[in-house]
Amino acid sequence: MLSNLTYSVNAILPIFLLAVLGALLKKFGKIKDAFIETADWMVFKVALPVMLFLEVAGSSLSESLDIGLILFLIVSVTLSFFTISVIISLTVRDKSKRGAMIQGSCRSNFAILGVPLAVNMFGDAGGQAIAIAMPFVILMFNTYSVIILSIFSGDSDKQLNRNTIVGILKNIVTNPLIIAVVLGLPLMLLEIELPAAADKTLSYLSGLTTPLALISLGAIFKLESLKGRAGYAVTGALTKTLILPAIAVTAAALIGLRGPSLGVVLICFGAPTAVSSYIMAKKMGNDHELAAQILLLSTMICALTIFLGIFTLKTLALI
Repeated sequence: MLSNLTYSVNAILPIFLLAVLGALLKKFGKIKDAFIETADWMVFKVALPVMLFLEVAGSSLSESLDIGLILFLIVSVTLSFFTISVIISLTVRDKSKRGAMIQGSCRSNFAILGVPLAVNMFGDAGGQAIAIAMPFVILMFNTYSVIILSIFSGDSDKQLNRNTIVGILKNIVTNPLIIAVVLGLPLMLLEIELPAAADKTLSYLSGLTTPLALISLGAIFKLESLKGRAGYAVTGALTKTLILPAIAVTAAALIGLRGPSLGVVLICFGAPTAVSSYIMAKKMGNDHELAAQILLLSTMICALTIFLGIFTLKTLALI
């Protein structure tokens, strides 16, 4: 029991502490909004893509490719968006709140928290497993979110139409995370090693991902933005961090997923709402304040729920 508790604490505590550091630095004026914007750009456009490229390029296809995991994620993420969309459409009257709640309940911060959590839990095997799964998950999260936000947009110019569909396709093929994985595939398939200088340089860039992303994530927290819309925000946050992870992980365990693969499922569904969900909701005519509240609440709650998830799976010898 003590060993399992230590394992769980070691997996989640470093991530939580870096986020707290970001919040404190922002509170005392050491981090400015311009830094947060630059850090987010650096993570999404450079550091995280480099990390994924190295994880894929340095892995073995026969050891890393888990078809069962990928198929499970494709089906389960699709079902989660569809099911939550139906439920919220039937229960929430305000159209602009529907899009924010659906996206906030289903779209996780898989890219930012996924890699460090997987590596903390399983080492290189976890990093490789999540790198292989990530392009499929990112593709679905981005595509489904744009569709949902378009359908429930309060702005007629943002409604789902031909231009929006073209925009979705453009976002998919230009997504730096997907491009990074695609570029890494030939090196993995042909077992090509990078030159030492290139590998070292990329490793330095990759090392920026976790601390920079988590400090930035902590710095955007504003507790005052949690005021109002409490019922919607709590419902969305608990769906994201508790209900969907419990259902998905249970289903994955029942079909036989174990170890890093089951850990990836926990991370995919248990991670908090994606940071970009707030920006997308604002740009597409949805209730962006509600999106921000779900983001903040889910991030606060997940420190406990992911810890409990890891501890439970470790105690049951499933990971």
